[in-house]
Amino acid sequence: MKRHSHIAIVSGEKDVKLEHGKRVSGTPFEIPIKGQYYPSNSGNQVKINNQGKEFHVKGEFSTTHKKIDDVTRIQINSIGLDEKIEKWEQFQTHSVIYI
Repeated sequence: MKRHSHIAIVSGEKDVKLEHGKRVSGTPFEIPIKGQYYPSNSGNQVKINNQGKEFHVKGEFSTTHKKIDDVTRIQINSIGLDEKIEKWEQFQTHSVIYI
């Protein structure tokens, strides 16, 4: 089975801060990355996000791009995907974005 590469746009905000207990928006950014998307077949895979909460994996985007801090969303226009990033794990040869 041949896997097709997709261009994903990951987005987030840099320099977000708190002032007087309120969140102040930072500078928005978008970065295109190339990789392959694998939808979850069962939804039974459970992982723990950076806040320590469990989530069910809906899909994975595997890429050779290194993890980027402060990203919160992923868009893959070629398949109509626009989702919150639950976790981005860095491995030796690649990284995986879980949604």
